[in-house]
Amino acid sequence: MRVLVVDDHPAFRKALASALQLVSDIEVAGEASGGEDACIGAKELQPDVVLMDLSMPDISGIEAMQRIHSSTPDLPVVILTAHADEGVERAARGAGASGFVAKGRGLQDILSALHEVTAATS
Repeated sequence: MRVLVVDDHPAFRKALASALQLVSDIEVAGEASGGEDACIGAKELQPDVVLMDLSMPDISGIEAMQRIHSSTPDLPVVILTAHADEGVERAARGAGASGFVAKGRGLQDILSALHEVTAATS
């Protein structure tokens, strides 16, 4: 599974990408530091799934997800955010998120979400 990792915090993004690379069935297709870069990366890198934060300095994860879905409607997006409450999750899913994980949940929950959404699109 090829994953595009999107987060504006470089240390978190790099640590997450490094952890994902250690999983045998995952390849980090690329990294993006914001929503604009996520839209470009989704198109150019052709990942199987996008793992993206909601809060970013250029455009929000919601807007980026909507742009990604306008060009690649079948590309699943898993939201990974520190703002994990029911209202935020409902808004993200309403905008097209295939999965939603709170940042504090741990790698196993992230992996489960990635596998779940890519299995649903296979």
